[in-house]
Amino acid sequence: MARQWSMDLGTTNSAVAYWDVERAEPVMVDLTGLSRAMLLTETPVVPSCVFLYHGRGWRDQVGRWPWVERRWLLGRQGYVGSVALEMNYDGRSSNYVESFKPLLAKESTRVMARVDGQAFSARTVTRIFCREILHAVQQETGERIRDLTMTVPVDAFETYRAELQSLAARLGVRRFQTLDEPVAAALGYGLNTEREMTLLVFDFGGGTLHAAIVRTTGPGKLGTPAEVVAKEGLWLGGNNVDVWLLEHFARQCGFDPALWRGTEWYQALLDESQRVKEQLYAQEEATLMLNDRMMVELNMRGRERPTLSRAGLVEILTDSGLYRDITGVFERLFAQGATKGIHKDDIDEVLMVGGSSLLPEVHTLLEREFGRSRLRDWLPFEAVAYGACVYAGGHRVQDFIRHDYALLTFDRETKRQEYPVIIPRGTSYPTDGPVWEDSFTPTCPRGEPASEFELKIYELGRAGGAQKEIGFDDQGRLRVLDRSDNTPVIVCLNEGDPVLGALRPPHPPNRREARLRIGFGVNGDRYLTATVRDLLTGTTIMDDQPVVKLR
Repeated sequence: MARQWSMDLGTTNSAVAYWDVERAEPVMVDLTGLSRAMLLTETPVVPSCVFLYHGRGWRDQVGRWPWVERRWLLGRQGYVGSVALEMNYDGRSSNYVESFKPLLAKESTRVMARVDGQAFSARTVTRIFCREILHAVQQETGERIRDLTMTVPVDAFETYRAELQSLAARLGVRRFQTLDEPVAAALGYGLNTEREMTLLVFDFGGGTLHAAIVRTTGPGKLGTPAEVVAKEGLWLGGNNVDVWLLEHFARQCGFDPALWRGTEWYQALLDESQRVKEQLYAQEEATLMLNDRMMVELNMRGRERPTLSRAGLVEILTDSGLYRDITGVFERLFAQGATKGIHKDDIDEVLMVGGSSLLPEVHTLLEREFGRSRLRDWLPFEAVAYGACVYAGGHRVQDFIRHDYALLTFDRETKRQEYPVIIPRGTSYPTDGPVWEDSFTPTCPRGEPASEFELKIYELGRAGGAQKEIGFDDQGRLRVLDRSDNTPVIVCLNEGDPVLGALRPPHPPNRREARLRIGFGVNGDRYLTATVRDLLTGTTIMDDQPVVKLR
């Protein structure tokens, strides 16, 4: 029988695990050559990076055909993980791509690299990364992954999950699910709990900071739900810290950070900053290692290589507002929890997840907030992948939507766009049929009978105060963007194809009465679904079908 697999697709590192039916527990997979052992924990993870390979052999060429890829993983499309890091040893190769996860969530069609005249978007790079992981699993275990659960950020929009579902289908995955990362972590840590518990998950990774309050059901209750009480998040992670460190080192050497951003050594400098950060998890001081050629080309000949102490790192994190932002996430999380009767004193255990949770003073901050006795920190890299396996194995979760769903309308007088909410954030899913319904009259903008009905539907995310996000400059290099307003993030779910159905017969422009009855709900995969009924003919045009359509 085929096993159930999970993948924690991370901004910096990813992990793969499967559910062992006989032992009733998840098992992490160490992919020979691709994985690296994380500092302190020795957990095998795969660095989330790709060295694009545009092979011209027949297996490489045929393997790119979508219908072939669904059946066989032929040839190679890239090198991933530790191999990709080694191939980009000097940080200067245009074939090397990392940090594709944030772009997949926001600009999936954004070009991240060009190789041999071919453009590679964030969508394509992510698919290649996942493809090579699945290929490596098949070579390591002899099994093709057909049942896969992938974890997603709390603040991910439907379009992000749809991107993952689409690439999974192309890679031959027949049963695909997604699960919020902090919820997965709660299930992963909660495997051995001996009573019902209220857990707080603090998930701080390479690109995101998430927190969630989850009630678990204890062991031996497979199939009963774990309840998500509250969840909050920011697009803030270890990538931000790497950029802050790089800018600090530039200033320490007497340079404007912008000058370093313009050099061909930028990626190598960024990788070195990450290494320094990780070294300071366990030691008091670390040095930015620059080779002689870099020292010459960066006008640093004769200078000492810059160093940083743990205390200096704490100062950088403090000045950048990291600890303030963490505290703000907790404040908003417990404001949500209070509406359901959950307060800070009700938390039984605090689960620390993600590599950035090892940053100095983060553990101390959580210890001040919750007390040392409640902190659990022994699975920082495994918990998310483990929990996704538990979910794939049948443990259900009672969850709620994080964002509002809305329609696009225009004010009659001002003509300004408005977004009336049809399903508010906090709604539990799956819903029992439509939770919002209304009647609509098709518009005939050109004065001709309408043969199709269009309706744009949006997902609204609320900014949670000041946020620091990773962005890309004109050269495709990472930098930090400051967002200090509370402007909501608005994502159209069906911009690529807003048509909800064909009208047979067409609707004449002089007919003003309602023609359609439309209802919206949320299914078990957390997709907004629409049910559309033609009142004139009595036929059902859409029956609880997902609205999201990728461009």
